[in-house]
Amino acid sequence: MARPRVAESKKLLFQTNIRLSKSEREFAEEEAAKIPCSVANWIRRSAFSKGRISVRYSGLDRNTYRNLSAIGSNLNQLTKRINNSHYPKIFNELLELKKLLVEIHKQILK
Repeated sequence: MARPRVAESKKLLFQTNIRLSKSEREFAEEEAAKIPCSVANWIRRSAFSKGRISVRYSGLDRNTYRNLSAIGSNLNQLTKRINNSHYPKIFNELLELKKLLVEIHKQILK
């Protein structure tokens, strides 16, 4: 079975060469790896897309962000309780949250 034909409007007929510094090339490679796509496709998307390029996170990253969001919500609730003078009741909860933050920090730095 043959590959479907590409519409004339979508054919990539022209090639433009650019020069990048080492740091620019490394940056482009890192950003392209996040999507994932080639450096050329990342530059094309960056130049011609109207919005931000959506980054796909791995499962670990997604879980890390979810945990950070949950911890942020818990901190907001605990802060509200502290402001209502319930500090002795929540001291242990604050210690648990601190442990979770330390673990997440370690995961991010890996």
